[in-house]
Amino acid sequence: KYPLATMSKLLDIFGDNQAIGSNIGCSLSKTVAASSIRDKAAQHKLSLSVNAFHGHAHNRKCQLQFHPMYLRGFGLEDLETCKWIFASSNAAASLIRHVSHFHYVQFLDLHFDQWDTDKYFELSNFLANNYKQALTLTAEYTKELDAYRLSFPDLALDFDTWVAEELAYLQSVAMEPERDALMVNYVEVLEKLSTYE
Repeated sequence: KYPLATMSKLLDIFGDNQAIGSNIGCSLSKTVAASSIRDKAAQHKLSLSVNAFHGHAHNRKCQLQFHPMYLRGFGLEDLETCKWIFASSNAAASLIRHVSHFHYVQFLDLHFDQWDTDKYFELSNFLANNYKQALTLTAEYTKELDAYRLSFPDLALDFDTWVAEELAYLQSVAMEPERDALMVNYVEVLEKLSTYE
């Protein structure tokens, strides 16, 4: 219920076209679809995805539907910002383990205040580096795509269709064909029969 309340509040404050990454974005989308905020999420075009790191541990069908690499609008974002923020606070753990509650809160406040200051000063470099990375990736992949087009001139590069086709194929083979299952059962029965003879 807490993720639903959080999403509802985010939709109220920030409005349309939001994307939220979660370690369980795939199952969370099912929860939203069956919840009281279903219509609100659809109306505001809420997109749920799996964080890039966790997405690789999910099955291929999940990746095709929820990994930021296959979704429009995510760019280079890995959706792991909170993880990086809290990982930075691990350095403070050994210093505040045995202090009073007041000093514990005080030191964490100092830590995150310094973290905010450092990130603010680094913001221009961060944006410039991301921009350079995007230009570099675009230039490199454009060369590779051009080479691919030369190798396969009759093939259209329609990545969205390829992803949709792969997803449709995986959904169609999710269940073993009845004929194959029957043949496997037949072989298993023959093996049992041979052991009993």
